[in-house]
Amino acid sequence: MTTTTGAEQQIRSSHLIVTTAVTAASGLALVIVILLSLGDLPDRLATHFDLSGAADDTMSRALGLTMFLLVGLGLPALLLVVFARMQWWRGDEARRFAGFLGALPVGLSAVFIATVLANRGAASPDQVTLSPWVFAIALTAAVVAGLAVGLMVPRGVPRESSESVTPVALSPHERASWFGRVQAGPLVLLAFGAGIVALVIAAVTVGIWWLWLVVVGVALACAATTSFAVRVDSSGVTWRSALGLPRGHVPMSKITDAAVIDVSPADFGGFGIRLTPGVLGLVMRQGSALEVTHGKRRFVATVDDATTGAGLLLGYLQAGSRPDGTTRR
Repeated sequence: MTTTTGAEQQIRSSHLIVTTAVTAASGLALVIVILLSLGDLPDRLATHFDLSGAADDTMSRALGLTMFLLVGLGLPALLLVVFARMQWWRGDEARRFAGFLGALPVGLSAVFIATVLANRGAASPDQVTLSPWVFAIALTAAVVAGLAVGLMVPRGVPRESSESVTPVALSPHERASWFGRVQAGPLVLLAFGAGIVALVIAAVTVGIWWLWLVVVGVALACAATTSFAVRVDSSGVTWRSALGLPRGHVPMSKITDAAVIDVSPADFGGFGIRLTPGVLGLVMRQGSALEVTHGKRRFVATVDDATTGAGLLLGYLQAGSRPDGTTRR
């Protein structure tokens, strides 16, 4: 359980105020440009451009502007709410994560603002052009905003020490198993679902067949990375997704320690299967997690009842048990 001190409250407030202000300012700029340009926009908007800057796809004005607002304002706001619930300001990566939350709305709003202004005054979409440099400028603005936010907010709240874990008493030839689950919460599923819905709307509207392949691919990726089963037994730690793949195994012979630690998705740069230097994480929420050390690497999973899983692993380590039933020397 985490406690909140005055210093921690100040860090939390700083992260929330800065990222919310950047998201609100970016969204407000997009809304103002749309309102000021509304009377000068054609019935159909050029919404996609080839490498030369010529328009190669269109949407109705109402649908196009709605999509700009949903993606440019709604998506960053939704992510801000989701990650606020996960307390991204905790951990060593808090400033980088705040930078990402600041960069995203700036970059998206810049692209959509440029697109609206390019359509302004055009008699038809085929008269609209958008310089490829616009995307480079938007990316630069996003990077600058992200760096500025990362520098403005304070360092994250230090992680709490590992919880005390009591090893399960096992004789050298005794066997026991423990099963846990890493499950995405409602807000994470809502964020993934919103992304899929946006892709479906785009596929239906644009009519490009290969966009449906993207929809199916994203849906399968979400299904494969939002729920995992974790098992601890005499062979070590085994994990697999709800679809069966991806999956992995840490042999007991390589495990050197087990613990329960406090983690945040901000420590890993997001949700799902996360790879950071020396760490493989199955991260779906903020809070306690099972940590398994094997050599110079770690496996971290935000399972329920991580204390029991860690205790069983420590019990096997103390008993010196190997998968073949022999004991360590």
